[in-house]
Amino acid sequence: MFSLIPIQPLQSDKKPHYNPPVDVLRMDKIHTVVSGNKWFKLSGYLREAKEKQYSTIATFGGAYSNHIVATACAANLQGLNSMGIIRGERPDVLSHTLQNALNYGMDLYFVSRAQYRDKTAVQQLTDPLGKYYWIPEGGYGQVGAAGIRDMLKGIPLWEYTHLVTAVGTGTTMAGLIQGTLPYQRVIGIPVLNNDQCILSEIEALLTKADFAKKYEILTGYSFGGYAKKTQSLLDFMNQTYQTVKLPLDFVYTAKAFYGLSDYLQSAELARDSKILFLHTGGLQGNLSLPEGALCY
Repeated sequence: MFSLIPIQPLQSDKKPHYNPPVDVLRMDKIHTVVSGNKWFKLSGYLREAKEKQYSTIATFGGAYSNHIVATACAANLQGLNSMGIIRGERPDVLSHTLQNALNYGMDLYFVSRAQYRDKTAVQQLTDPLGKYYWIPEGGYGQVGAAGIRDMLKGIPLWEYTHLVTAVGTGTTMAGLIQGTLPYQRVIGIPVLNNDQCILSEIEALLTKADFAKKYEILTGYSFGGYAKKTQSLLDFMNQTYQTVKLPLDFVYTAKAFYGLSDYLQSAELARDSKILFLHTGGLQGNLSLPEGALCY
């Protein structure tokens, strides 16, 4: 269904632009909608749903959730129905993300933020007979992490000393930690204001052996919280594209790459270090920006 994941060395004038060199795993290129890390987190859940003969997939997300639209599209491709529980009251105008989810046949069910926090109660309200297959928000869980871990088998992982990713639910970072080699370090950069709890969420998906691996969280790059942005972030996105031709989305990858850029300037890294940055997709989220905000 999906092609091999291309790797983009970040260069200017045909030389590495960053020191140490940075490559980007262009997961955003594997599919126009189920892009980035989404397919790898969803594939195990979808396979289990079909094996257990469910006809409807249900999950959770916000108005700008890449997970919501990816689930809608993936379910459609698999011949399954889908329902999304959306955080917050229904707006007068749907985001591009939610409109796309509707276009892929997803039923949207809006709940208040207070209701959203009690997902068990929401499941009982919307699926009292247990007929739906429920995927956790963001694909969180062992199944989602396993998909990311297995994805690493298809790339030249051994070339890199550091792997860097944006962090939402922490599932992708957990999968990276599970799949990395002993000498590698995984760096996660949260895009939500959840610095106090995200590490415990990640570690809940790890084994005892994983705890011996090298990993860390870099905080301070949420730019106000999930799907929040500033002009300085948009300026950074334009500058990055103009310099190394890397398109970023303002919800996830721009914040993570901003954090990585700071890290490269402040960290004392060995001369033989080489960075792999995961482009986790989500470029469709940029459609919600005013026309002309980005140069790509």
